[in-house]
Amino acid sequence: MLASQLHWRLLIGTIVILMAAAWIAPRFVPAPDIQENRVLAPAPATPHGLQDLDIFRKQADAYVADHFPIRRQLIGVLNRVRMLAGVSGSNRVIVGRDGWLFFDDDTHLGAARGDPPMQAGEIRTWLATLAGRTEYLRARGTPYLIVSPPVKETIYPQHGPAWYLGPSPNRPAIFLPRLAQASGAGEVVYLHSELAAATRRGDKTFSRHDTHWTGYGAYAGYVGLMTRLHGMGLAEAPLPVSAFQRVPNVGKGPRDLALMLGVSSFVDLDYPHFDTPPGLVSAQTTYLTAKHDWTAPQVIDTDKAGKPVLLMTRDSFSNELLPFLLPHFRRIIMAHNQDGFWRPDLIDRFKPDIVLLEVIEPGLRVGVGDGPPASPAALARIDRTLSRSGPQAAAPPLVPTLRPADAATVAQMAAAKPTDNCNVESAKVSRGDGQEATLTVSGWMSELGAKVTSPDGLLALGPPASPLVSPLKVDKARPDVAAYYKNPTGRESGFTGSFFIPKLPDGAYSPRIYRRAGAGWIVCTGKQPLSVP
Repeated sequence: MLASQLHWRLLIGTIVILMAAAWIAPRFVPAPDIQENRVLAPAPATPHGLQDLDIFRKQADAYVADHFPIRRQLIGVLNRVRMLAGVSGSNRVIVGRDGWLFFDDDTHLGAARGDPPMQAGEIRTWLATLAGRTEYLRARGTPYLIVSPPVKETIYPQHGPAWYLGPSPNRPAIFLPRLAQASGAGEVVYLHSELAAATRRGDKTFSRHDTHWTGYGAYAGYVGLMTRLHGMGLAEAPLPVSAFQRVPNVGKGPRDLALMLGVSSFVDLDYPHFDTPPGLVSAQTTYLTAKHDWTAPQVIDTDKAGKPVLLMTRDSFSNELLPFLLPHFRRIIMAHNQDGFWRPDLIDRFKPDIVLLEVIEPGLRVGVGDGPPASPAALARIDRTLSRSGPQAAAPPLVPTLRPADAATVAQMAAAKPTDNCNVESAKVSRGDGQEATLTVSGWMSELGAKVTSPDGLLALGPPASPLVSPLKVDKARPDVAAYYKNPTGRESGFTGSFFIPKLPDGAYSPRIYRRAGAGWIVCTGKQPLSVP
């Protein structure tokens, strides 16, 4: 009996001591810095009846969990222990080798790994939008560039997690600039080679505990960007790093990944930073809205009269880059990408000499989401480039090409039976350079039988005796067809695609769609002839 009483007294005493310690400890143990990127639970609302008690209980539980006195200390200590074991305490942070931290945007370093891969239509749309922006500004005498800093897992792959095998040589940041150059769509500057070279020289281009490049990384990117602008005759060559002032670490410096884990107080932080020294440039900032943080639209006027005006839409990597750019421009207009990657309003208002989109590597594939339409000539050049091969050397073409049919295909097509179970809803030819052209088609075609024989089909253009043909998949979802004909096989009857034509003489054309049906083929002819030009 005495042993049992002693047990309960010790248990209660221990709980009381722990609860007291939880309230007293914060007075003596400073809470580590932590950045959770969420709003903590507010105090629960006062219940006004029995019906409110369940909601009050849930709100109270959330409030206590978020405001427990030593909560931050516990999170920091626990995540530091986890970090030493190579485990992350946040779904936004990946713990790599040697204490290095990497940002996770839910793709697990997908931008570096090329996962998910860009699809053919996405690549074509990306290049077309870039071409549209380039042509829009070229008509105003203004060059347009996209500049993309690399993510640090491509620069320091050896410090990535054990499952990370290094950056893919076929990731979008590699092949998009190449396709843009080959197609003439526009200028894309991926700064990986400059940062990789600086890193090999021993420069600390990224830090262990932050997402962004350091001052040394930004300087390497600045050299790459200004070298390109200088080569285009748009700006002066980059200045040597000795022209700028190395700033000692003040406070704790940038450390966003360590803050997400709550371990920034337990690790050594090293983040080199550069600034413009007194006398190199004088600058004054004017904000364009009531918002006055770094993400706000703003204009920086410098004392560099006679130098060009730059308009830059940007992300957070621009903060370390900006001090290097200031001596080269008399005015820099800046807006954050969250307010729009393409800003014709600012272009019309400030009439810049150069328009630049700065966007980090993972955002490159989505950073040209809108813009003016590309000309037919630009689309034809893009399709000619994509019709040769995919991003990888051995990959199939991203845009199929209409080519002369062989004798066997002509005979096969001649035996096809016409059908009315179809509709070429859209067909358009865009003439490019010379007799190049792009044909876009869409519509539906179905057997409307008991089952679907095959999704394989053909697109043909030109006289039946000597047509230009390309394979065409007829399998896009068309629930409207299935519903109208009350036949479920009509659901897989849609087709759509863009096709490059190396040579298309002037004349009238009608596209024809062929599809396998039973032991043979069926054919559908577009009702509206196409006139070229």
